[in-house]
Amino acid sequence: MQSGRKYIGYPRKTIFTHSLWIIRHLLLSSSWAPFGKQHVGPGYFFYHTCLTMKTQYILALLLLAGCTAADRLPEVRVEIGDELVNDRFGGVGFHVFYHVHNAPRWHYEQVFAKRWRELNPSFVRINDDPMWSTAKLDTVASYLEVMKGTDTEMYFTSWGTQAIKDFKDERDYVARVVDNLEYMKTTKGFDRINYYCMANELSLDRWASMVNDLEYFKKVHGLFHEEIARRNLDIALLATDASPFTYWHTIEWAAENMDDITGVYGGHHYINEQDIFDSSFYGWFLDQMKWGADLARSKGKRFIVGEFGSKQNSNDIEGVRHDAMIYNNTPLEAYAGIQSAEAIMAMINGGVYGCNYWTFSDFPSNYRPNYINKWGLFRWEIDNFTTKPGYYCIGLLTKFFRGPSEVFESTPADTLIRVAAVKNLDNGAVSIAVINRHNEARKVTLSTGPLQPDKPLRRYVFDPADPPFNYFGDLQTHSGLIVASAGRFSDEVPPMGMCVYTTLYDDDPPAPVAGLSVEARKIDGRDRNVLSWQASAEPDFCYYRIYRSGKPEVEISPERQQAVTIANEYIDKTVHGLPQYYYRVVAVDQSGNASD
Repeated sequence: MQSGRKYIGYPRKTIFTHSLWIIRHLLLSSSWAPFGKQHVGPGYFFYHTCLTMKTQYILALLLLAGCTAADRLPEVRVEIGDELVNDRFGGVGFHVFYHVHNAPRWHYEQVFAKRWRELNPSFVRINDDPMWSTAKLDTVASYLEVMKGTDTEMYFTSWGTQAIKDFKDERDYVARVVDNLEYMKTTKGFDRINYYCMANELSLDRWASMVNDLEYFKKVHGLFHEEIARRNLDIALLATDASPFTYWHTIEWAAENMDDITGVYGGHHYINEQDIFDSSFYGWFLDQMKWGADLARSKGKRFIVGEFGSKQNSNDIEGVRHDAMIYNNTPLEAYAGIQSAEAIMAMINGGVYGCNYWTFSDFPSNYRPNYINKWGLFRWEIDNFTTKPGYYCIGLLTKFFRGPSEVFESTPADTLIRVAAVKNLDNGAVSIAVINRHNEARKVTLSTGPLQPDKPLRRYVFDPADPPFNYFGDLQTHSGLIVASAGRFSDEVPPMGMCVYTTLYDDDPPAPVAGLSVEARKIDGRDRNVLSWQASAEPDFCYYRIYRSGKPEVEISPERQQAVTIANEYIDKTVHGLPQYYYRVVAVDQSGNASD
């Protein structure tokens, strides 16, 4: 399924075969033309009359020697030390808007929930609205239900805060919002709602309006503190959620003036100052993260980056405002994924507790007639829900850098190599990410220090020059196993690319799916095949893949894959007027293992 390159480094037999092909091509060409323009030339007679197999072999060996010499890459040593950067990292996640869009159930099962399970984030930021009714909260809860299964820690913040003016007073407004929080946390069972901020980016009647009225922010924040304490809810209040860095002085103000009513600090930032190839970005961003985390630590608190993303871009096109990162749907989109991964690694190494990429999915294309939002890692159009390159880059970090984890200090001997290393506190799994910011591949030799892997590391690759893609959003498979010998291993990291090494997996595939039945029905006047099967009982079950063929023996291959879903039923709507089809359903677990 992985369309990107496999394990870097090719067998010598393969290089020899390619070398011989090149020699033959050059000899058969009348000039040094591009390889695609082959024609018979003077070399044709020379090749067939003079060039023996022995000569071919010698020439191939000469070319092989040249290739081998050229393939010797500079080596970069990385030491992972004993010092902890962060003794409790909460994880990498997303801001999610999905619950406000009234998506159909099939979309939830086949797109949103399937992808959420597979990327498995341990942290999320959720927007709420103080005017939501109980019925609306029930609908919201149904969309967020998947996050219980992934044990995702939740940070809620309110949009629509201008509604405060419609209440009798601020205290009445606060009581309404806390009613909703309590309902979600206790009645609906979202006991991982641990953080709340009263307003997105200090916005009240307009964006960031409370930057210039921090006393009012403090006043309402204090009322929330009283009400949450009165109800004995375990929810920490965040200050100030400011964006961008130029407004982070408000966080310092909050630490000095309202620490007694604040449980956690945090802010946002988008990478508007640096180009995606700017090698100075990482160090600059790391310093900002350390500033925020150190400020919070000085008060005995954590620091959260509620939103971050690539360079912002809003254009009006034919009367419709397009809100998206500037690299969206361009050849640079995959490299923006690498820069976002760089930002995540800076946050991890800077001591940030949790961070959320903006956003998990695009808004639906029909959200508003004059506005579309395309910030997500996958599309949401009427017939297109395909993933973008960043899904296969950022998704590796959400999946394998889950909290709670310890973050260990890492020291690369090269300023263009980024490394983040964690050990999960729940299961002891080790995960290490390496980004190579050079324009050429690099051999990285890594000393694992205190992180002694208890089994081979699975290796995952994101190469922006050849990013993975799967129509159904299945993550790329691992490209090999690496054994750390005496606490050390070496690997080649592609130019401007990322490798992730992890022991967060098992090799045990799920049990085969049982009880598959297929029933032909007329639905809305058209032929449909309705599939159902017994639900998987595997504790680490993730989702099902459905394969279809015109022959009884259904081949398990990417070409035959028809759908994915988390449900144990599926309606095939693409059979009207077509021949009989046969199906197979395969269960996939959190490690990517598939059943027979």
